[in-house]
Amino acid sequence: MRSYNYPVFSFDMDPVGVEEWLKEGPRPGEPGPNFVLETLDGEDVRLNEFLGRPVVLEFGSYTCPIFCGHIPPMEALAQSHPEATFLVIYTREAHPGEITPEHRSMNEKRAAARRLVDDEPIGRRVLIDDVEGTVHRRYGPAWDSAYVLDQAGQVVLRQAWVNPDDVAAVLDQLAEGTVVTPRQTTEMAPPTGAPMGAGLLRGGKRALWDFYSTAPPPVKDRLRQSPSDDVRSAIAEYENK
Repeated sequence: MRSYNYPVFSFDMDPVGVEEWLKEGPRPGEPGPNFVLETLDGEDVRLNEFLGRPVVLEFGSYTCPIFCGHIPPMEALAQSHPEATFLVIYTREAHPGEITPEHRSMNEKRAAARRLVDDEPIGRRVLIDDVEGTVHRRYGPAWDSAYVLDQAGQVVLRQAWVNPDDVAAVLDQLAEGTVVTPRQTTEMAPPTGAPMGAGLLRGGKRALWDFYSTAPPPVKDRLRQSPSDDVRSAIAEYENK
């Protein structure tokens, strides 16, 4: 069994992050497990303090391009739904490398979360899970999962990959007082933001090479044709080794 904070990403380890997620975590219609996590400023935040209003939980990290690619629409959604509480829970590094390695201490994890907040336009509150990912694993350790909890703290939407449009639809229903049928999704919504592969370089060249070396041929082709000069250069360096 691999370590939670794995040092090397591979497509061989459940490439879409769904198999393990499907086996764990609260199901639609079940209560979201309570937790107490710290913000970057050291403030304790308890999930159950938000009972009475909808809560959107999203799990992600600095080196997860899918999570980072959904930041703009999720921030816009938070602005358009002030009646809901939006929380980002910082997890393990999705694509660790020589620049941003796997977490070996809380200080390293806080530093990575701080880089995320410094580099991305995140207004949502960011909470830091412990090094072993206790809360992340309790909710199912997918890379960019999301949950919408209703005013009673029940899961009404469970997503292996966050889809801002689906989150918006559920929040609209809750705001209107419409009965929401609890459900889950496993489809990945197209992310926006950085060119193909550029987000992997936040981990370092090694993170990009780990991803590239085990990727299926269509993904390798897209990386070789990335609009990013840095990505194409790093791939050429790898192939010329």
